Amino acid sequence: MSAEEVLKVPLLVEVIGEPSSGKTHLSCLFPKPALIDTTPKGEDYVILRRLFPMEWKKRYFRVRVFQDFNTYLKQIKADTTGFFKTVIVDTSVDLRSLGAEALLKTLPDRKRLMPEEWGPVNAQVDEFITEINDPRKMGMNLVLTAQMQDEWVDRKTTGRRIRKGIPTMNFQADMRLFLQLKQAVDPKTMHVIPNEYFRECVVVKCRFRNQADKSDWIPVLKDLSWKGIKELSKLEAGEFVE
Repeated sequence: MSAEEVLKVPLLVEVIGEPSSGKTHLSCLFPKPALIDTTPKGEDYVILRRLFPMEWKKRYFRVRVFQDFNTYLKQIKADTTGFFKTVIVDTSVDLRSLGAEALLKTLPDRKRLMPEEWGPVNAQVDEFITEINDPRKMGMNLVLTAQMQDEWVDRKTTGRRIRKGIPTMNFQADMRLFLQLKQAVDPKTMHVIPNEYFRECVVVKCRFRNQADKSDWIPVLKDLSWKGIKELSKLEAGEFVE
């Protein structure tokens, strides 16, 4: 890796949202993606095939067991042509679940991990994040998708939906984006338009901007494209991995 490449910033981004909110689609708009599909059904190829009809098979990696992830990272890292610049893990919580399954196989007569036993799984996931995102290693953009789940307190649901992802993304991620489908409203009558929706992208975190400064902070990302994400980062051309 040359000195010039080391100076480039590989972004670490978490994209959060309910099913069908557009998490995978937005993630695949990052430059030259490698999509690592950890979902139980492996349905992500549909979106990738739509965006990259001639390349999707080379960019799609279906993970069925935890070891697959490490194998695919080696393949992506071995490419020297610049075909990959971004690694997408969809979803991050499914990756942790596969890690737990792998660990449980070494523990006879156990169906689930105790809270204190998640340490090795979290450590392995953190190693993967560092391997991909550290400019001294693979130096690629990393996008992790996170789902939503019901909030439970004292064994009862609160009625709220909360993020289900890697806990360390709260402080590790450069950006955290929350996607949601919202029903369209007629601006004249302010009445809801039946069966018409739009995607809203709320900026939960962006370390490149000052949230206390209203002139600097962008609460909603209106341009859902790589161009919009670059402008949100405030990085100059050549400073980021692209």
